[in-house]
Amino acid sequence: MVKKDILLNGIVVGEHDATGNNLEDAKAVEAILKEKGLYQEVTTNDAMFNQASAFASVANDLYKRDLKKSPFKGISLSPFIVNAVFSIELYLKAIHNAYGNKIKGHHLASIYKGMPKKGKEHFLNAASDVRPHYQLYEGEDIHSCLESLSKSFEQWRYLYEHNELSTELQSIRYTMHTSHEACCRVRESFKKQ
Repeated sequence: MVKKDILLNGIVVGEHDATGNNLEDAKAVEAILKEKGLYQEVTTNDAMFNQASAFASVANDLYKRDLKKSPFKGISLSPFIVNAVFSIELYLKAIHNAYGNKIKGHHLASIYKGMPKKGKEHFLNAASDVRPHYQLYEGEDIHSCLESLSKSFEQWRYLYEHNELSTELQSIRYTMHTSHEACCRVRESFKKQ
């Protein structure tokens, strides 16, 4: 068996015998962390935020590698959009979850509209704070971005079924950044209570 380090927040806190079976290894690591008093349950909100962040990370990697520079690799556009928009959806749902709401569906504008007032305040403040980092069209705001992206997850997953889809990369990146920042602010506000 191979010995592998156990990392917690980037710090080596122990090691375990890796079996090659991910489920068995995860259980072993969990037992070691519990034994050391380092194990923390992952809340549903944590899981939602982590998953949203993972999809956002994939989208950002695709953007930097294939879409930001020349040559532009159009084949990466659909995976970028699907991952980015899904991350936005999950961030919005995590905001709802923080306030005790369960939300279904993919329509971003609808998910936003049903958000609690305090969540919307965090979202709009985040939108204002991150806007200077993006080149948006005159009059384009977070509401118009959410509306224009509302069906993107469903449409861009099946790009071959749609002949004339278009989108603006800056507005997607702006909305994804806003959603991430707003979710962080909401989560932080609950930690302070």
